Amino acid sequence: MNFLWRGLSILLLVISVAFSGCKPASKAQVDEEREAYYMDAKGKLFAEDYEGAVVGFEKALEVNPKNAAAHLELGLIHYEHLKDYVSAIYHFQKMLKLRPDHMMAGQIKDHLHRCKMDFASSVNLGPLNQNTETRLKNLIEAKEALETKVKNLQGQLTQMREVLAAQSEALNKSRQMAGASSGQAVPGNQKEDTPRLPGGSISQNQPKTPKLQNASYTRPKYRKHVIRAKDTFYRLAKHYGVDFKAIQAANPRANSNKLQIGDVINIPYPPTTSSQ
Repeated sequence: MNFLWRGLSILLLVISVAFSGCKPASKAQVDEEREAYYMDAKGKLFAEDYEGAVVGFEKALEVNPKNAAAHLELGLIHYEHLKDYVSAIYHFQKMLKLRPDHMMAGQIKDHLHRCKMDFASSVNLGPLNQNTETRLKNLIEAKEALETKVKNLQGQLTQMREVLAAQSEALNKSRQMAGASSGQAVPGNQKEDTPRLPGGSISQNQPKTPKLQNASYTRPKYRKHVIRAKDTFYRLAKHYGVDFKAIQAANPRANSNKLQIGDVINIPYPPTTSSQ
């Protein structure tokens, strides 16, 4: 009888110790793998219903957002079966953050590294690079064309300035010659300015008005012409009344068949009017 009582006491002590040891543990940590949605998702995963398993594990996370086991399973499914590397990276990182001392932490880190590498290699940058290269090539060609056009316009502007300067100089010289010619005879002023003697005779010692010397004017050897559409040496020779070969000689570097609009060439004066 004492023996039975002693055995019953020992049994009650063991049960009390067991309850006292398990109760704090149940309060500190929820058994993640025994959650209903988690267990249902594991069954679907075993049946290779990966989409259904993903839905189940995500519901388990809705119940307990800190369910590291659910994050681990989702990471593995997305990486190994669905090839959704972005989602896999997210769940692996969440699992490591929740359980950094997990016994599979090393393997999870390795999975995470491989997942990132696979994601980088899966991104197809070929068409993007090809399109970018094509656009860049087009932009470079457009830039070069614009630079060439600007240089041509600058050259044309410089030549037109030279033409205008030559024409302005010739015009000024023509005006000077016209003024010199009109100033040689001034009969009206001669009466007023000529001193007379008391008898009315003109004084012999009157100051003589100096004769204006004819201003020397040398016309430029060539006139300038700005090339327009359909201009050729032949047409210019016919237009200006000069010899075709004379225009060629005046422009040894120009090609009559490749004249560019805006180019400035030399046009010699006709032989009959080369001197005045």
